[in-house]
Amino acid sequence: MAWWSALALLPDADVVGFSFGVRYADPWGHRGATHSIVFALAVAGAIALAAPKLKLPRFRTWLLATLVLVSHGLLDTLTDGGLGVALMWPFDLTRYFAPWRPIPVAPIGLYMLSPYGLNVVMTELVLFAPLVAFAIRRPRPRIAWALAPAWVAGVWLIASGDPVRNAILGVALREQTEYAKGFSEEGFQSVAVGQSEADVRRLAGAPLGEWWDYFSGDDPAEAKAPAGCPYVYLESDRVAWEPRDTGPVIGICARSGVHSGTPRGEVLQKLGAPMGVCWRYSRSPDHHFHRVRNVCFSGGKVVDVMRRWERG
Repeated sequence: MAWWSALALLPDADVVGFSFGVRYADPWGHRGATHSIVFALAVAGAIALAAPKLKLPRFRTWLLATLVLVSHGLLDTLTDGGLGVALMWPFDLTRYFAPWRPIPVAPIGLYMLSPYGLNVVMTELVLFAPLVAFAIRRPRPRIAWALAPAWVAGVWLIASGDPVRNAILGVALREQTEYAKGFSEEGFQSVAVGQSEADVRRLAGAPLGEWWDYFSGDDPAEAKAPAGCPYVYLESDRVAWEPRDTGPVIGICARSGVHSGTPRGEVLQKLGAPMGVCWRYSRSPDHHFHRVRNVCFSGGKVVDVMRRWERG
């Protein structure tokens, strides 16, 4: 079980590339080549060649390894954040998402050891509870059927976009959501990947603020050396650091001449155009649970629409 679990994590070894300047959206960036079906088949083939030396059946080992590796990329298409998955690399660099995205995106690195990381782990535990129960100890059919309604209810509470479910969670989590002036939930539900900034502004209104990202983007041809400052957050056309923005980030940006209150135009002069932009439409003034409503762009087009619950 430990071996197959480790193999299932192998595609995420691509995060090492961040330390060498590989951008998220590059072919070998996160959720790129190592998450593809071709990569899964190649690694599974290598494992199958070694199977006889470990006294394992070659075909069965190859089949299981393929399923384990392919499942990683497919499950990532079901997450609610980040970029999509390059399933068809090297034939097609398109990043794919599934139509239904019930799994919260996991933070990278040590950020997994955070309250949000714990929320991701618990959510996945509920979503995959039947598989976990089967792997640890196969429950008797009568017990499994008795617990099935509770599992279905749990999945509904986690993954559904139903208004009734959202109202129940709002009460249970003591929701505190502040929306941008003029925000329309109905309009936001119409925002889709590929739309322009003008389309989003027409549907959802003006955002509360904007994150400008200087590390990631959607087009590898847009790659450039990082300006030092990894990202900035702006409100009312000025830099407005948030409590969750770390001291090191603020210090690095200060060395680039970007401080709290720096106007938008001056940020562009000092750092250049951002590689990615995310518009923020909701927040919690006191950092409680709230309904996240964000839209991310690259090259002026929508690449991600975030609809989830989050604390902070």
